[in-house]
Amino acid sequence: MALDKAGITKETLIRSKVHEMILEKELLPGDRLPSENELAELYGAKRIDARNALVQLEKMGIVYGRQGVGRFVNEPMPTIEFLITGTTSFSEKMQEQNIPYESRVIYADYASDTEQIHYRESLAAGKDVKIFKVSRLRIVNEVACAIHISYIREDLFPHIYNERADLQSVYTYFKTAGRTNLISKDRVVSAQFPTLEEMKLLQCSELVPLMVFETDTYDKDTDECLERVKILYRSDLFKHQLSDES
Repeated sequence: MALDKAGITKETLIRSKVHEMILEKELLPGDRLPSENELAELYGAKRIDARNALVQLEKMGIVYGRQGVGRFVNEPMPTIEFLITGTTSFSEKMQEQNIPYESRVIYADYASDTEQIHYRESLAAGKDVKIFKVSRLRIVNEVACAIHISYIREDLFPHIYNERADLQSVYTYFKTAGRTNLISKDRVVSAQFPTLEEMKLLQCSELVPLMVFETDTYDKDTDECLERVKILYRSDLFKHQLSDES
């Protein structure tokens, strides 16, 4: 099948071929890539196709350029081994691995009107229940790597607005409030590309996919749903494991 009939452009072809060479270790970190002209000639493409392909690889963090010298294979960023569970906080997982970690609260206030409607339904809360939103930036090894968003029922935590300065760890906050027997339910994993705001916070380009993990946190003793969690991870910084829970 012809490339154009398959929807594969020359630009896509060049990007994929170079990426394959890196994945298969034909090109190693620090190796210089073929020039734009060499790639264009090799694949019967225009130079602009080769240039665009290499620019995309740069945005993906796979290669880097040196002005007047060329483009080179990037050293892959170290990945964080991360077991996804609903019973241990992110900070506790980092502490267990002795990984330098910081949680920075970037929003702690009531959710927007649209979010209020959506998450009241999601959390099976009454129409008069307010939903409090907490967003935290996870910084590991001095690199912003995840955005953690919690939508919390205010009726279960009536002083949360006044205690919003204590929300670096929502799990710790829950346990301080006597909610110590927690479980994660209805876990969903998906992927998306970052928005402009997410790109700014996570210091990544639009071509670095985010892995999105969503779940509900329940109090096992009362069977009450306390919060809906949405976490956006930079996919290039984590190696995830999924756990079974009972």
